[in-house]
Amino acid sequence: MVTRKLTFFAVALLLVGSLWLVTSFAAPASRDQHFGPFAVTTPDNGTCGLWATDTFDRFWNVHNNGDGTFSVDEQDKNGSFVTIGGPSPGCGETGSKHGSTVDAGVDGTLIGYVYYTVTGGIYNPAGCSAVGVDCSTRAGFFTATFPAGSLHYGKWGFEYAAGDQGLLYHHWADVSDNTGSNEIFRGDIANQ
Repeated sequence: MVTRKLTFFAVALLLVGSLWLVTSFAAPASRDQHFGPFAVTTPDNGTCGLWATDTFDRFWNVHNNGDGTFSVDEQDKNGSFVTIGGPSPGCGETGSKHGSTVDAGVDGTLIGYVYYTVTGGIYNPAGCSAVGVDCSTRAGFFTATFPAGSLHYGKWGFEYAAGDQGLLYHHWADVSDNTGSNEIFRGDIANQ
């Protein structure tokens, strides 16, 4: 009888010790949460106004900075655009070579990102799951996941490329400087 009790006690002690070791060495819970993809189709403005219709998948990554603020990355991937015809996206540039017009129906690819910092408010990680919420838009995502939070823009960059299609210019970039406060345009998607 004593042997059974000792055996039971030894097994229980071994089990508790094993659980303690497993939980003490387990990786900490990730402070990142991922959302998406959300399908987006939207008009796109260049330096001279509307120039294309964009279609892409939007992803969000939320990182808890551990100090009451959150870093949020917007990633626009698998993107494409089709031009509507008229002014090219870079027609109003002053700092790089560019054209002035682009034909309708020119297609190409795009990729982009925007970095944000959110302060205040309360993070609601289930916000995009609510009925009727549209987390494909910036306003919809931040309203659903950070009600009453204060949003601060950081760096951003959007790159567009198109193959030959009779174009003189095949690449256009709409990016920020390192501070995220100044917009910089480079290149163009243009026939003329």
